[in-house]
Amino acid sequence: MKKSVFLLLSILLIACKKDDVDDKPHDVAIAEIQKVVTTYQQDFSDKMDNKPIGIGLYVLEGDKGFYVSEGFPESYKEHIQFRIASNSKTFTAAAILKLHQEGKLDINHKITDVIPTTQKPYIPATENFNIPYKNQITIKTLLQHRAGVFDVTNSLIPENLQVPYAGDYYIDYIKEINGEDYTFSFEELIGVVAETQLKDFEPGVAFHYSNTGYNILGYIVENVSGKRLHEYLQDEFFIPLNLENTYSPHLGSDMQMPLPYTFSYLNHEGEIVEIDKDNLTGNISEGQIISTPKSLAKWGKALLGSTKVLTPEVQAMMLDALPADESHGFYGLGIQAYPTELGYGHDGAHMAYLSTMRYEPNSDRTFVIFTNHLNVETTETFINEATALYDILIETMRILDEKK
Repeated sequence: MKKSVFLLLSILLIACKKDDVDDKPHDVAIAEIQKVVTTYQQDFSDKMDNKPIGIGLYVLEGDKGFYVSEGFPESYKEHIQFRIASNSKTFTAAAILKLHQEGKLDINHKITDVIPTTQKPYIPATENFNIPYKNQITIKTLLQHRAGVFDVTNSLIPENLQVPYAGDYYIDYIKEINGEDYTFSFEELIGVVAETQLKDFEPGVAFHYSNTGYNILGYIVENVSGKRLHEYLQDEFFIPLNLENTYSPHLGSDMQMPLPYTFSYLNHEGEIVEIDKDNLTGNISEGQIISTPKSLAKWGKALLGSTKVLTPEVQAMMLDALPADESHGFYGLGIQAYPTELGYGHDGAHMAYLSTMRYEPNSDRTFVIFTNHLNVETTETFINEATALYDILIETMRILDEKK
């Protein structure tokens, strides 16, 4: 009996020692990653007049994750909420592709074609949708930012046009007249392009990032599914995938960040502005979603590293990327692609958050990194800090690969 007990204890002791040895490299890796994040956070804070700037990094390895941060309250951990900005495009693209694989639409259809099994076109034949080249634009070119649709969100309306908002950003102009809590609609935003007849190029010939192109996609999701976009995302993605604390604001009055969060900071022309409220209805379908590092990582894994959302065939379509521009590298269907360095995902930038979500298939790791500031004092400072998030991810990948 004593021998049996001794043998059992010996086996347990060996197992525990083995686990300790196996875990140690990973603990060392996390400690090294923490040092990297701390170094960059200090640099960010120094350049933002020592405001409470933070960096949060969540890494999902298979089904297990860890979180490191600097500058944020420790108690918030990976549940801190932030505006994911253009990472929202991955949700809109996934909605379109899910409807495609269900046979409810065809991404190769033109937007003036009829929705399958109905007599209803994807967009109505009304003035608000009379955009340039509408008879040539396909759903796929919208997903790729290759439809030539003028970007109302990021572009000044030319001063020479005979419209009251000429020389302004349309969204800012409307908020100034109607108040910060004004609720924008797809029809209104798309209608600006119809009214002005602004365009970038003929569909399919080039890449130009267009939030308004994604507004058209959001409208199509609603028209095909019969649900408001925020309802579709909740029913099809947020709830089934258990993406906690992830939601899509759809009213102009829904401006307050939910807890737990921190203020964000915008450096514009040397003036630092503190922000915790924002009306995102002007960004519906392309930049409106609020989430957490953990939930956004779960989304990246579900979308790009599993078949929970899309079939392998449709996933491959999503990741089939073409050359884009300097800021976006290669772009597929709502996805940026850097397969040899960062994997697949998207970036986000909105007052005043900067973020990156990436899935790296070779290691089966998903990364989400964000900071609660935008430094747009100059174009150079913005590019440098966006690149810094990439540098942190590349360094994190290297450390994890070396310590495994």
